[in-house]
Amino acid sequence: MGNMKPDVKVPIAAFSKKYNLSPREQDVLRLMIDRVVNAEDISQKLGISQNTVRIHVKNINNKVGARSKTEILSAFIDFLESYYERILSGGALEPHQVPT
Repeated sequence: MGNMKPDVKVPIAAFSKKYNLSPREQDVLRLMIDRVVNAEDISQKLGISQNTVRIHVKNINNKVGARSKTEILSAFIDFLESYYERILSGGALEPHQVPT
């Protein structure tokens, strides 16, 4: 999608697995990470209603334990830090593995 860096795709998949995000919730998350954050823009990119976008964001909030899009992105950044820290410390991390 958009301007997303290829090296973020695997961590997004791992984050999505950790929090059991649906495929559509993953699409919304990817757009948010790619700096498409308002419901109108996300709805246009995905071809769904703004209300459906809001429902997906609410579901992501509940699964991640966040209260806002900012907190979702903060949780993803925290996840990225632990993800790359584990790789850099020599711990092999396969795409299907999720850091704790």
